[in-house]
Amino acid sequence: MCRFLIPSEACPGSAKIPSVSLRIAKTPFRGYTVNMKFAITGATGFVGSNLISFLEKNGHGTVPVLRGDFADTEQLAAKLAGADAVVNLAGAPIVARWTQNHMKTLKESRIQTARKLVSALEHALPKPAVLVSASAVGLYPDFRRQTENSFTVKHDFLAALCEEWETAAREAESLRIRTVILRFGAVLGKGGGMIKKIRIPFFLGLGGRIASGKQGFSWIHIEDLCRLILFVAEKGGSGVYNAVSPNPTDNICFTRTLARVLHRPAILPVPEFALKLLFGKGARVLTSGQIVLPERALQEGFTFHYPTLKDALSKIFI
Repeated sequence: MCRFLIPSEACPGSAKIPSVSLRIAKTPFRGYTVNMKFAITGATGFVGSNLISFLEKNGHGTVPVLRGDFADTEQLAAKLAGADAVVNLAGAPIVARWTQNHMKTLKESRIQTARKLVSALEHALPKPAVLVSASAVGLYPDFRRQTENSFTVKHDFLAALCEEWETAAREAESLRIRTVILRFGAVLGKGGGMIKKIRIPFFLGLGGRIASGKQGFSWIHIEDLCRLILFVAEKGGSGVYNAVSPNPTDNICFTRTLARVLHRPAILPVPEFALKLLFGKGARVLTSGQIVLPERALQEGFTFHYPTLKDALSKIFI
C-alpha cells in the first residue's frame, strides 16, 4: 500500500474541505474472468436498469426481481436460486414530501423488502454466494469527514431508516451468505437520479445553490457505481463500503461546476423555507449533507473512472 493525498474539489466561496490522506492499493484490482449470474431487485429503477445493461455488456447474466415477486416467498426463492449474487436496490424515492404515508412507504420499501428477501434466500437452493444491499451516506453525521470506520450516526429519520435497512440485510449472514452494504452518495448519470430533476432548470439558467450551499455533497458517477457493485461481488469482502467518489465537495461547488459544464449562469439560490414548504421534513435531505470517503474501495484496489465532478458532469453532458 502507499499513501496519497486526495485533493477535494473546491470552488471560490465554497466551504473549505481539507485534503484527505488515504491508503490506496499500489496495484488496481483487475477482476476475475468468471461470468456471474446476478439477481437484482429494484431492476427497473435508475441504478438497476443501468446495472443490468453494464453487467450484460460485460458478459454476466441478470435476473430482474420485480415487485410482484415478493408476494410469494417460494416464488421469490425460486427466482433467487442459482444466482451467484443478489443485488438489493429496492426502495421508494427519498426526495419527496415526507408525509406520514410516504415515510411509512420509505420504511416498508426498504426494511420489509430486505426482510422478505432474506426469508426467500433461506429457502433458495442453491443459495447465492453474496448479497450486495444498498444503503445511503445519510446515515453519517454532517460534521467531519466520514469513512467506513466512522461509528457515529445521526439521530434523525433517515439515519434510523438506514440503520434498520442495513440490519435487515445483514440477517443474510446467518445463512452463511457473504453480505456487503453499499452506502450510496448522490448518483450522477444521464436520464435519472438528481441530474434528471435539475437538468432543465440549469439549462434554462435558473439553477443555483440549495439553502446555504455549504452542506457536504458526496456523489458517484453511475458507471463507477455499477463497476463498484461488480467489484465487491467479485472480490470477496464483506461489510460496509462507501459508494462515493474520492472527491467529495459541497453544494456550492457542485452548482458552479454544473453551470460551467453547461455554460449557464447559476445565480438563483433555492431558499431553505421554500424547500420546507415543498418537501416538509424531507427538505432535510437537500439542506444537509455529508463529506464521505471511499476508503475501503481505494484500499482494496478499486479505481474510479470519474474521480472528479468535472470528469463526471462532462461525461454526462457531452
